[in-house]
Amino acid sequence: MKSIFNADDNAELVARVNQLCPYTKALWGKMDVAQMMTHCTAAMNIAFGLTKCRRHWIGVLFGNIAKRRVLKTKDMDHHIPAFIAMRVEHSCNFEEAKEKFLQIIRTALEKGEAGLVKFPHPYFHKFKAGEWCQLNWKHLDHHLRQFGV
Repeated sequence: MKSIFNADDNAELVARVNQLCPYTKALWGKMDVAQMMTHCTAAMNIAFGLTKCRRHWIGVLFGNIAKRRVLKTKDMDHHIPAFIAMRVEHSCNFEEAKEKFLQIIRTALEKGEAGLVKFPHPYFHKFKAGEWCQLNWKHLDHHLRQFGV
């Protein structure tokens, strides 16, 4: 599986993000392109401990089951809802969102897996070695495919 921590794979993500423009339309879902990049940046901020979220009760009940399903499948389901803390429903500036998104992708390469948090994910709870990496790649790939890149 590809990894955001591998230089070539990271460069692929950057190239894909650079194909986006303010008018890129989603193939599914409710977010526009700037909201998607803001959402992905927020998720990566959790992964690197820059943002802490409390565990949601749905995650307590279903998080481990959902985590196994997400990690087992090749691609994330198009209709998986974002947990409440990660929903972006406000208008976002495309250029600002893109710059922050590209910066967190570059930060991932600089910090590597050692930079990932050790505390539980707000929905999926605890990760074994490599599972954060796998989730991050699948999540970013999912949203970039959502916008056709």
